[in-house]
Amino acid sequence: MMNLFKRITILVIIGNCLSLSSCRSNKSKVNQIDYVTETGGKVDFGKTEVSAYTPEIRANMEKLYEDKFGMFVHWGPYAQLEGVWKGKEVSAEWIMHNAKIPVDEYEQYAASLFRPEKFKASDWVDIAENAGMKFIVLTAKHHDGFAMYDSKNPYNLVDFAGFDRDILKELSEECAERNMKLGFYYSQSQDWHEEGGAGNSWDFGSRIKPQDKFDAYFNEKAVEQVKELTTNYGDIFMVWFDTPIQMDDEKCQLMMDIVKDNQPGALVNSRLGQGFGHFDVSIDNGKTPSVSKATWLSDLKVPWQTHESVTQRGWGYTSYGGENDRSDEYSDFIYSLCRIVGNGGVYLLNVAPRPDGTIPQSQVNSITAIGDWLKVNGEAIYGADPSPLKFPPYAITSKPGKIYLHIKDLVDNQVVLNGLLSKVNKAYCLADQTMQSLEFVQEGELLSVTVPEALKQPRVTVVVLEIEDEAAKVINEIIQQEADGTINLPVAKCEFAIRRISYDYEEQVTHRWGENNKQGLIWTVNITKPGVYNVMSEDNGNNDYVFELRTPSDTLDIAPKGNIGEMTLKSHGTIQINQNENVTISAYPKALIGMSSRFNFKGLKLVPVK
Repeated sequence: MMNLFKRITILVIIGNCLSLSSCRSNKSKVNQIDYVTETGGKVDFGKTEVSAYTPEIRANMEKLYEDKFGMFVHWGPYAQLEGVWKGKEVSAEWIMHNAKIPVDEYEQYAASLFRPEKFKASDWVDIAENAGMKFIVLTAKHHDGFAMYDSKNPYNLVDFAGFDRDILKELSEECAERNMKLGFYYSQSQDWHEEGGAGNSWDFGSRIKPQDKFDAYFNEKAVEQVKELTTNYGDIFMVWFDTPIQMDDEKCQLMMDIVKDNQPGALVNSRLGQGFGHFDVSIDNGKTPSVSKATWLSDLKVPWQTHESVTQRGWGYTSYGGENDRSDEYSDFIYSLCRIVGNGGVYLLNVAPRPDGTIPQSQVNSITAIGDWLKVNGEAIYGADPSPLKFPPYAITSKPGKIYLHIKDLVDNQVVLNGLLSKVNKAYCLADQTMQSLEFVQEGELLSVTVPEALKQPRVTVVVLEIEDEAAKVINEIIQQEADGTINLPVAKCEFAIRRISYDYEEQVTHRWGENNKQGLIWTVNITKPGVYNVMSEDNGNNDYVFELRTPSDTLDIAPKGNIGEMTLKSHGTIQINQNENVTISAYPKALIGMSSRFNFKGLKLVPVK
């Protein structure tokens, strides 16, 4: 049995040295989005065999790679509660769970009242098109167990709520007519309405269910509903599974087979569980410091995918997070798209309709701002390849013979790039229809381009470099020891062993590192001065966390205790490196911490023992 993706040796680039100092930074920012998945699981993405990439799957994977940008829609009876239970703000789509609402009360106050009379499929597709989005993924059943379509299981929008329209049918027909691809989100494991579904401990005694009860739920409800979704709604672009609690290989393979039998071209994401799926998905709001092409086949570009939301404090609609004006953040949304595509990913951006089926104008405005930018700069996004530099200093995309520099903050009208070896023949702004040549200076690996104030764009300026080579040539990016033997290992220059971890571009620190033993940070370093090194870490402290630093010659347990909430430099003992060659140095969680710990890690500094 040949696995699709085998673990590979990861080479890592270093540009600027890690700035390790005793200076203190701001405390961790509070994330405004609920986490809908933990990072556990025995097997990560890579179990699906190459043979599963049939011509139909390949055709849709190529479309996904080309499209880059889609609309996520979290919508269900939870919107009816608007994030509030018994007068208190709780959460959005997780309100039933977080407020421990009994099934009968959720039925009474949410599900039975949910009648989206103002839903209009054509409006949704208009909004997606105007945003430059090429596909839509809608929650067909979230963790509350309520089916948003006419299912044979009676707990659904038509039978239980008494709404006499199948909104999925209406949306699928509109999408087919408008050439908008459609996918369905389906919660296969968590179902808080069912005794056998995972997650509901307040009604049914435990979060993890006895195997016989979970098997009964899975076979009688989940399997049958996935069959319905892949049979009754025309061509489906993807099935987006979530939170694979109690999913074993047999169940995952069964879901893969059902989707394949009914929708030969439908893509399946990695949250099905146990390493299955056609493409990998990050944690919520997941980002990476490096370009990632680890999931590419030799003849097929298989992107990773991440997702964010224009709502605040939840993915579903709330009265306090669903109507907010986020005009100050339009540039951030655009730049997220640029960063994700530049690092090899696909961006799924979420909206949350009101209970009546309308999407708030503030949310529409946020994604339309992206669409307006794409009308001018879409060449740098749609169908673009990642940055030729594995660790780009800012968002960079590429196409044969071209490199696109995405500049959010233009300083002194200069765009500087270090690491490009290919000769630049011309530089111009993508928004400039005349393609006026920009002045630039190229000396070795250093390039500086001058952008006149008149050509600077209000949100993100894209500078196009036409280069002499079809595929850009760049510098050797393996980490080098300093002259005095010091080894700097910044998170900004590492690769993640798995997708279930994130990165803060502004602070250059990890986000949600320490939840999973597989969350390795990996560097490759050219060792020219072997020996023993004092190890220092820069982090904001955690009294419970321990991670293991590994070299080919030694290991060291590191406990970043003290100075909680403050970014400080800490000393941890010594580690040995005997090799005089390129070596892999890695850091893996050992004593784990929860996803709410807010531990941030900036990197390591290894100083030779004199």
